[in-house]
Amino acid sequence: MVYASDQAHSSVPKAAYLAGFGADNLRLLETDDDHALRLDVLEAAIREDVVAGRRPCALVAAVGTTATTALDPLAAMAELAARHGLWLHVDAALAGTAMLCPENRWMWEGVESADSVVLNPHKWMGAGFDLSAYFVRDPEHLVRVMSTDPSYLRTAQDGQVRNLRDWGIPLGRRFRALKLWFLIREYGVEGLQERVRRDLGYAAWLSEQVDAAPGWQRLAPVPLQTVCMRHMPPALENDEPALAAHNLAIADRINLTGRSYVTPAVLKGRQMIRVSFGTQATDQEHVEAVWRELREAAVA
Repeated sequence: MVYASDQAHSSVPKAAYLAGFGADNLRLLETDDDHALRLDVLEAAIREDVVAGRRPCALVAAVGTTATTALDPLAAMAELAARHGLWLHVDAALAGTAMLCPENRWMWEGVESADSVVLNPHKWMGAGFDLSAYFVRDPEHLVRVMSTDPSYLRTAQDGQVRNLRDWGIPLGRRFRALKLWFLIREYGVEGLQERVRRDLGYAAWLSEQVDAAPGWQRLAPVPLQTVCMRHMPPALENDEPALAAHNLAIADRINLTGRSYVTPAVLKGRQMIRVSFGTQATDQEHVEAVWRELREAAVA
């Protein structure tokens, strides 16, 4: 059995299916009011599966979910994984960049117990697409499954160097790490930290505006750089389909201007508008502009 929250990235079910677990052996578990995995639900699911003769196998913890940047209780999940012998994978695709700043590392307390961790420098750090960084505690797990040794691939250096063809599905791969090296050389760690702190400040500012504005509702906490909101005119408060159409129309009006782009998404049945900060050229004036345009689009 594979366990993850019902807010996990779509790649989690996809990976479970491709790995042969199938839908019947994947549990997407209920989340709390902050949209993080509920530990009590996870514990109950594991107990139920053990009693039924099913074998718990893997657990995916999200540090910064795609929809809301929710933070699963990683430290407690790591303890549970150790107790039951589960492979613990940490999906920090977006939020991993935030860990450049020491003050943010509470968000993934317990990560040292993970068997694998992924973060995507192309999502927030500023590296060009595509660049996904994967860390694994024991690469032999990968090598045993994916190594290949036909005669035409053998070289005099076999056994002397690490060959990443044996760590994943593709035989060949681009030199993605080079552009990350260039990025770090250009900005330095302090420069990248400054960018993260800047974007966190933008999100905090926008969150405060949404909370103070009549007719606007914030739908999730803002631990990182994404603000999830919707506009709720009094006449539509009890009409979810009409609210969804109204907020989709707001997002369309913003995106059609070409000045800013927001992402519509559905969160537990509620249509929302996501504003994420991460573009290098974004300044405070742009943040104020998108908030102004959102309010104008809401009454258009």
